Amino acid sequence: MKKNRYSIGCDIGGSHISCVIIGVDTGVVLESSLVNIKVENSEPKEVLIAAWTKAIAACKENLPDSSEFLGVGLAIPGPFDYEKGIGLFDNSNQKFVDLKNVNVKEALSESLALPQEQIRFVNDATAFSLGCFWYGSGKGSKQMVAITLGTGFGSSFISEGKAIEEGITIPENGYLWDKPFKEGIADDYFSTRWFVNSFNEISKEEVTGVKRIAELANLGNQEAISLFNNFGENLANCLAEHLQKFSADVVVMGGNIAEAFELFKPSLYSELKEKGIEIPFKVSILKESAAMLGAVTLFK
Repeated sequence: MKKNRYSIGCDIGGSHISCVIIGVDTGVVLESSLVNIKVENSEPKEVLIAAWTKAIAACKENLPDSSEFLGVGLAIPGPFDYEKGIGLFDNSNQKFVDLKNVNVKEALSESLALPQEQIRFVNDATAFSLGCFWYGSGKGSKQMVAITLGTGFGSSFISEGKAIEEGITIPENGYLWDKPFKEGIADDYFSTRWFVNSFNEISKEEVTGVKRIAELANLGNQEAISLFNNFGENLANCLAEHLQKFSADVVVMGGNIAEAFELFKPSLYSELKEKGIEIPFKVSILKESAAMLGAVTLFK
């Protein structure tokens, strides 16, 4: 009888680690195995490695009997050498500064008593998109573009289940956030701060997040409505050329701004249509588990 194959998917954020056991072939998440541990990224490396070890070990205890354990996949923000498992954090984004030049793969292999080949790393934005491609809203597509619209503007390009990071059909590294757009770079226009700053400039009410702007738009507030229209047009203008070059058949969106998709969908679609592009945009159905699901695809 064939054993079920499981991996542990980990999502490492700025202030936590979450891990869960996932069936690699099915994408089934064993909810009862979920472990969350709060740990700030500014902690010394010993504290970080100890917290991550504790979370992964606690999660692993829930492995079903007579199952095949493939390993641990970790989604972690960059800069990071994902192949070798070494932190390259250079203080450019004030994150994980004590992990600079630390071989995290080696450290976890030792603390968890697992061979190094059972510990694999992936960029958090890439993990989100791999999760969506194999198990979520992008399932069944061949060429998928994934974007995250939240505190920042993340992107990745997936072809036949592999993240494409170089070549003439994609922007450099698959990144859009740092590319020139209008009076700055794309990240200035497709993030929470653009919405909040733009709205506060034109409105009497001060807001702190996109959720409130969406509520106001749904109540008929003209300033909020025009902001979402503006956002949709901008997004179409930013993405159009890349969607054509990559021959994308779907775009999957995550992040808090994506939750307000219905408000910018009309202007996004009509602007793309003018450019001869008709591609479905979908909001990720995986929510918080997307990165963990993506991390276990490293063992597919």
